Amino acid sequence: MLIAITGGFGSGKSLVLSILRSLGAEVVDADSLVHQSLERDDLKKALTRILGKDILTDGRIDRRKVAGKVFKSPELRKEVEKLIHPLVFEGIEKMAREQRGKVVAAEIPLLFETGYEKEVDLVITVSAPEDQVMKRLREKGFSDEEIRLRQAAQLPEPMKILRADYHIDNSGTPADTERQVRKIWEEISRR
Repeated sequence: MLIAITGGFGSGKSLVLSILRSLGAEVVDADSLVHQSLERDDLKKALTRILGKDILTDGRIDRRKVAGKVFKSPELRKEVEKLIHPLVFEGIEKMAREQRGKVVAAEIPLLFETGYEKEVDLVITVSAPEDQVMKRLREKGFSDEEIRLRQAAQLPEPMKILRADYHIDNSGTPADTERQVRKIWEEISRR
C-alpha cells in the first residue's frame, strides 16, 4: 500500500512520516529524491540551461538559489517541475515495487498539484495553524517572503484536506499528532 503524506509548507509532514516509520512503514521522502536527482549531470545541465549557471555553488546545484528563482516565476517553476517530478515519482514507484506487501509512506508536498494522487492508495493531509507554520519556518531560516512564495505555489490547505482520505491536525504537541497517526495506522492495518 502506498500512502502519500501531503500538506502545506511547514505543516509537519516530516513529523508524520517519522511517526509512520516508527510504526513500521517503509518511508520515502520526495525531498531526498530531489536531492539525489540534483546530483545527476543531465539534470544539472538542463537546470543551468533554464535558470543560469549562477544556481551552482562549488559545481553543485544550490537548492536555495533555485528556489529563489522558481518561486518568483510560475513559468520557470513549471519548467523545472517538468524535469524533476518524473524522477521523483519514478523513485517513489521503485520503492513501492521493492516493498510490495508492505506499507510505503511517501512525503509528497505537491501531490494534488501534480495529479499524482491517482497513483497512491491513500492520502493523508497534515495541517497546522498559520502562526505555528510561520514560526517553524522562520526558525529554519526562511524569510517571510520565501514562505509566502512557496505557499502561493501550493494548493490551499483546506482544499488538500477536502481531497484527502485522512486529515492530521498538527496544531498540538508531537504526542497529539502521534495519537492521530496511530489511529490511522490501526485503521490501515485492519485492511
